[in-house]
Amino acid sequence: MPQPFPDHPYLRGYYRPFPAEMEAPDLVVEGTLPESLAGTFYRNGPNPQFPPHPQDRYHVFDGDGMIYAIRLEGGRASMRNRFVRTRKFELERAAGRRLFGVFGNPRFNDPSVSPMDYNTANTHIWPHADGLYALMEGCPPTAIDPETLETKGYETFGNTVSGPFTAHPKTDPADGALHAFGVSAKGPGTTAIRYNVIDANGAPRHVAWLEQPYASMMHDFALTETKLVFPCLPLVISMARALEGKPIAAWEDDRPAAFGVMAKGGEGGASVRWFETDPTFAFHIANSFDDGQDIVLDVAGSKRAPLMPSADGTLPRHEDTRFTLRRWRIGGNGHFREEPIDGLDVQFPRIDDRVQGRRYRKAFVNATARPTAGRIDGFDMIAAVDVETGARDAFSFGEGAYCGEPVFVPRGPAEGDGWLLALVWDSQSNESFLAVLDATRVADGPVAKVHMPARVPGGFHCHWRAAR
Repeated sequence: MPQPFPDHPYLRGYYRPFPAEMEAPDLVVEGTLPESLAGTFYRNGPNPQFPPHPQDRYHVFDGDGMIYAIRLEGGRASMRNRFVRTRKFELERAAGRRLFGVFGNPRFNDPSVSPMDYNTANTHIWPHADGLYALMEGCPPTAIDPETLETKGYETFGNTVSGPFTAHPKTDPADGALHAFGVSAKGPGTTAIRYNVIDANGAPRHVAWLEQPYASMMHDFALTETKLVFPCLPLVISMARALEGKPIAAWEDDRPAAFGVMAKGGEGGASVRWFETDPTFAFHIANSFDDGQDIVLDVAGSKRAPLMPSADGTLPRHEDTRFTLRRWRIGGNGHFREEPIDGLDVQFPRIDDRVQGRRYRKAFVNATARPTAGRIDGFDMIAAVDVETGARDAFSFGEGAYCGEPVFVPRGPAEGDGWLLALVWDSQSNESFLAVLDATRVADGPVAKVHMPARVPGGFHCHWRAAR
């Protein structure tokens, strides 16, 4: 018999697990959906089936993946949601209880399961070629049917993806190719990185290998017109530490931050140049581009990783880890400097994907202006920030609102001419809706709200797939 979930900040309120799978063929729309908005908004996020072992501390990164698909076309909207039926999910559903430790911690794994089956598929949802993939960086992509959300199993792209695959691949606007990497690619806690290029038709084009200076939990990377940057930041994976009952991933502030720079499509190995600087951190890169001999990375950055403990298990305060938009500049000689862009407390920065790797102007974020709100208390605002001038165009959904990641959908040919879509939970009414905002007039607020049939729990990343 399933047991109650423990009292944990990421298992109540906005994040309380939602066990139902639903279909709603005709959703209530407040306002008017643009007739030209035709396609599907996808959202992935952690939604645990069962509580962890009583001695195992839950983490928001650990829940089972659940995909929401909200289809917009002809001014109407429908939705469905489905769990990603990974091997982990199916084994635990059959057992009626949790079988894996949090983050696959072997100390709490049931003897009946293999560590290789730990896949939450909960972090991102990414369309490429004719496919749709649920991503979690410890495993190959999990293929999902774009229409039914049926789980189809691992996609290895012609056996070129042998293990971990980033939750943040990049689509190159030059040719539609997908650039990706896998960290700890030769086993948990190893320094090996595998770099993959998948062409616009979904066929493997290139594989290379490199080593990072230490086993960082590398979550994102940068792609410009000519280069790649691999950020090795001091959030470190240690299996030895995990077997001692300590955190498998922990912040080690005695290590430097290091950036590996390689030519796009490069061969790895000795072709990578590593540059070191003082400890710094970012989970997410908004965009990156070449600027003469320099490489610019615009990030949601902080001086220390949030949500992740030190090696002794102590957690940081939110005020020490709040993300703000920052510009990291890596000089041709390896010199690193940081410049502020905007002071809002932000979470998931996105761009008009047509300018990926190019000089650009607009970053779109979910954010809060409340200095002590914290991640548990949510992000109540959507903002468009001009990264050159710092000008901000923002709309707040009010006290008690929780905004997810904004996704940009093009309308016209110019950068930033389009729509922003974001899931919002209003905690005061306990209602969730998909907000549609004009990306050029964010402060005007939503032109439409698509009301969900039930609360949508907090999640991670989103994507748009245009109607075919």
